[in-house]
Amino acid sequence: MIKSRLTFPTIALAVIAAACSSGGSNTTASTSATATPASSTEASETTPGARRIEMVDCDSAPEQVVIVCEAYELIQIHYVDQIDDAVLAAAAIQGLEALDGTTSSDPLTCAVPTDEFSASCEVAASTADDSSQAAEAIVIGLATHALDPNSTYFDQEALELLEDEQEGQIEGIGALVSPEDQTIEGDNKQCTVVSETCRILIVATIEGAPAEAAGLQRDDAIIGVNGMSVEGWTIDEVTSQVRGPAGTDVVLTIDRDGETLEVSITRAAVIIPVIDSERFGNVGYIRLRIFSSNADEQFEDAVVDLLIEGIDELVIDLRNNPGGLLDTAVDIASIFLLDGDVVVTQGPDERSAYPVTGAAIVPKGMKVTFIVNKGSASASEVVSAVLQERGLVTVVGENTFGKNTVQQRFKLSNGGALKLTIARWLTPGGLDFGGVGVTPDVEMTFEPGIETADLVEAVVAAT
Repeated sequence: MIKSRLTFPTIALAVIAAACSSGGSNTTASTSATATPASSTEASETTPGARRIEMVDCDSAPEQVVIVCEAYELIQIHYVDQIDDAVLAAAAIQGLEALDGTTSSDPLTCAVPTDEFSASCEVAASTADDSSQAAEAIVIGLATHALDPNSTYFDQEALELLEDEQEGQIEGIGALVSPEDQTIEGDNKQCTVVSETCRILIVATIEGAPAEAAGLQRDDAIIGVNGMSVEGWTIDEVTSQVRGPAGTDVVLTIDRDGETLEVSITRAAVIIPVIDSERFGNVGYIRLRIFSSNADEQFEDAVVDLLIEGIDELVIDLRNNPGGLLDTAVDIASIFLLDGDVVVTQGPDERSAYPVTGAAIVPKGMKVTFIVNKGSASASEVVSAVLQERGLVTVVGENTFGKNTVQQRFKLSNGGALKLTIARWLTPGGLDFGGVGVTPDVEMTFEPGIETADLVEAVVAAT
């Protein structure tokens, strides 16, 4: 089965971006904007030596700048909320202003999807070395400053890293991170650009990975990488700097409860383990670590093996599971559900339901317990929420991460991609856990290094 790449947003996996998706990652943008484009014009030189700027509409945009038109069209058609052109144009300027500046006098071509974008071309003249750099900066600006924190632009290198992650193997340090701003009111504290208040926090470390060995802890804030402050960086920029070839070192500056620490970590090939299963008497235990493309098959095999052994109770551990693919989430939920929908997505103009696939194999009436914590995100929340709503499982642990949106990744003509939030997800019953997360039926906290046997014993006793 070919898995679609529509993802629920996710937290970044240390630093990799894991998300729950639901759509085609290979979707390619078309090159004509849907709004009425500006006319192709050529800026006049107002002072001697001024840089020549050629502003082009999306029907005539050349290859080096067409990604601006692709991104604009994708946002207009697919983004979950309507965004005014003036807001998008202002975001484009912010993206350009983030460049270091330029002294180049070479002619510059600038794509203008609508008249509002004309001002960005003037900014590009003083900030961008060439047309391609200006176009990419504009797209970064659109994603970073006009959209929600889960929408982002990936250059070609970052896209390749993300695709490696979704296959379950990365080279890096192996930690789950999340950008959070504690000054934001309400439960959803996600932010986009690192600042004094928006911080990249460690949510969890992958068992056996370098981050765990180095002693990184939950709620550590990454404030520097290799001696450089990360203030003003996006989470993807932090991710790309922390990731790297196995055997190389990265030095993280960490703020831990007000104390600044320098932590040197040797990167390694981190294979994200998908499934662990074990039997404790009549209780079967399965830990699912990520909703990767083959996780549903491995999960089903583990359930079948335990049922053959004669268990009469299941404990499913989703702690620190950052999510993954929507199709995988639907297939795993279908192992428990006989009928109905797994999740409903609400987009700009449509509501889509994702029904169960196949037949449930977990016997009706079997006691099933899900374990979750703050690191359980996106697909983990979808599966936990629908099974909790249907009364099929007891959820224990902490409130989950609180991700209620769905992303789709669209490839751009420069080899990069734009990931857009295209919908918000709800349980079939209409419950929205955005910000708050899935609330456990039984609140429990567990030490990070708790032995599996002790974990199962505590959960069984509490339920």
